Amino acid sequence: FKMGRSKSRIMSRAAAALLLLFCGGAAVVVIISCRDLETAAPLHLQLETTHSDTTLQIRRDSEERRLSLSLSFFKDPKSSSLRSESTETSTDQGIWFSRWRNKDMYAELKEKQQIQQRLNAEVLDSEHYFQPLSICGRQTNVGTTQDLALLEKYNMENTCPGANSKKLLLLQGGLAHGRTGNNLIEFLHALQIARDMDYQLAITSNSWVFELLHKMWFNSIHDDDWAAKFEKAFCIKIFQPDESTKGWDRVPHKLNPNNSVIISKYLFNYQSELPLDEYIASQSRFIQMLFRHYNTAPDDMCSGINAIFGEERSNVRYSVIHNRHLEGAPGIRLMQRMSRGSGCHPTAALEMHPEYIKSILRPIGMLDHPIVLITDGQDPAVAQRLLEDPEIGPMLSVMPQSASWIGGDLTAAIMSDVFIGNPASSFSGFIAKARIAMGFGNNHLFRAKVSTGVGKPEWVTTCGDACIFDKNVLGNMS
Repeated sequence: FKMGRSKSRIMSRAAAALLLLFCGGAAVVVIISCRDLETAAPLHLQLETTHSDTTLQIRRDSEERRLSLSLSFFKDPKSSSLRSESTETSTDQGIWFSRWRNKDMYAELKEKQQIQQRLNAEVLDSEHYFQPLSICGRQTNVGTTQDLALLEKYNMENTCPGANSKKLLLLQGGLAHGRTGNNLIEFLHALQIARDMDYQLAITSNSWVFELLHKMWFNSIHDDDWAAKFEKAFCIKIFQPDESTKGWDRVPHKLNPNNSVIISKYLFNYQSELPLDEYIASQSRFIQMLFRHYNTAPDDMCSGINAIFGEERSNVRYSVIHNRHLEGAPGIRLMQRMSRGSGCHPTAALEMHPEYIKSILRPIGMLDHPIVLITDGQDPAVAQRLLEDPEIGPMLSVMPQSASWIGGDLTAAIMSDVFIGNPASSFSGFIAKARIAMGFGNNHLFRAKVSTGVGKPEWVTTCGDACIFDKNVLGNMS
């Protein structure tokens, strides 16, 4: 890597061309290693490939060393190719290894034919699963036949976890650990535990889970058959509050199964042993299923998008900034933990300064399109700074209070073209996970300012999309 930037670009592109030439349509594995250099000059690498699914794994020598490689992947809207950009900077001594793996799920004709044959044979209940998913009049990238390979693994033979087990994980009681973002993580973790441990998952109709989900998904007002659909979608049993659990082995054994706060905290802290790519696929499937049943009444998940964009909501390009102050000092401590795990700046995602926002939006041409701010209101200076900025201010809309509620804010952020969030916020984390589940890129949570050796330091991404699911980065919030 001790070469000029222009030579580095030429060598990088030549290496990429050779890889594609020799590997053809097969999956590609790229291994990049770098050593500590005397300067911090970055290596910019651009690759183009037709591969559709990308996962990133980071291996480190020790916990003391910080991440020095950043990768971001996004679909080019004008083609079917996937573009990758990486910035590599040197920090500390030692050797870094990063593996970038592309899993080509549909480039080969043979695989397309196999998928179509399975669909025709109705191996799965594809009539529902493979309908294109549109949310609030905006299209997602979910619902193509390519999703079959993903869903088949986690819905194989339409069997549910716990079908041959009497172990029951029952979620009950009105209290849970944390706020909405935490509660969403707890529900997703409960579904994962049931899969991982072969438990039967159940909820009572007066539980915190029931209240959480019914506000945003699976509302019974317009669907008399909602309970059966909910149970089938998630392999969950619904118990009545006074229904007996006799004959079931209540789990987890070491905790009081009747204390809803203790059980929900156990769910929050759960970390699956699945490989990262399988965990992402599993969690994505759960999130996709939720949004196939989003509510429009009495609480409208589309309220935020409708209030700001009205009839233009289907085609408008816009970005969302999620500002979560996290109660001041506790938020700073949590962000410092995120910084140690991901290499991101310890306060930038809390402060959301105009310079930080523009470093994301300007390179992708989104400063000329609407920007929406959703905020907890704890730090009004953030909105004030952004409104006063001559470039951001004219394009910025703060989510109106009349339309702002958890579900409306959530959906507006998930369906945006660009999302800028706070990795220390579980609410931001769920938004980023849902966007990945919907097939969206341009999720910006992990950023840091690094010296390029030429000119001023630049903002770069320090951890890719996969990091939001990675327990080695986010711990229990993954």
